[in-house]
Order: sequence, then structure tokens, then C-alpha cells
Amino acid sequence: MDKKQLTRKIKRISHISLIAMVVYVVLNIIGFFPEKRSYMLNFKEHSLPGNITGAISLAAVFFCAVAGFVTAFMLLNDLSKKRTPFTLRICNLLRNLGVYFIIIEIAKAVFIFIVSREIRIELFWFTGLVLYAFSLVFRHGKRLQKQSDETL
Repeated sequence: MDKKQLTRKIKRISHISLIAMVVYVVLNIIGFFPEKRSYMLNFKEHSLPGNITGAISLAAVFFCAVAGFVTAFMLLNDLSKKRTPFTLRICNLLRNLGVYFIIIEIAKAVFIFIVSREIRIELFWFTGLVLYAFSLVFRHGKRLQKQSDETL
């Protein structure tokens, strides 16, 4: 597959992913409100440091989830508009997205432990590591493309 075909494919997949992400967020927002669910947690049994740690971990999950969606949106938007995916901005966005995934998993595990005294680790952190690794691959691709452009 030549460079032009690959670029068109990346743009097409990025547009589709961007639309799917917006639809996903809208559907989750709409689906969040119909039922009356209680998300309030009873911290009376736990100590004050547990309350503070739980609140901090819950805030970290919320912040990283929002920042992750914004970063993913920016990443897919940039991929759909740029000529090449091998830019420093794309590398940094991929790295940040990977870090947010890792922080979400750690903060979620801390929060679940504080609330229910269970340790639950899922593979979401692994996705963060893979994204971080991809950012390094893209960074290397950026260097190779720069070398290629200089030789031509």
C-alpha cells in the first residue's frame, strides 16, 4: 500500500471513529438520566483518610475520563485532517491518552478497594501501555519520515 492510499485510509478510519465516539458519548449521556439510580456512596463505615483518598481517586477517574475523551477527540480530529500521522502532536496525544487510561485503572482500583474492600484490577491499564508504546512507534516513524524527507 503506497503512502497516499495509507493516508486516505487513516483519514477515513479517523472520520468514522470520530463520528462513532460522538454518538457513543451522546448515547451515554441520554442513557444516564432516565432511571433513578443512587450513586451516593455510604462512607460512614470508613475512616476520614479513606474518605479523602476515595474522593481523590473518584475525582482522578472523572478528570482522566473527561481528559481522555477530549484527547481522543483531538487525536482523531488531527488524524483526519493532517497529511501524515507522524507528527509530534499526534505522538504526544497518543502518549497522554495512554497515561490517562493507566491513571483511570489505578484510581478505579483504589476507589473500589476503599468502598468495598475488594481488589479488582482489569486490563484497561494494558490498553494504556499499548497506546503509550504506539506513541513511541509514531515518534520513531516521525524521525524516519524526517530522514526520508531530507534525503529526497
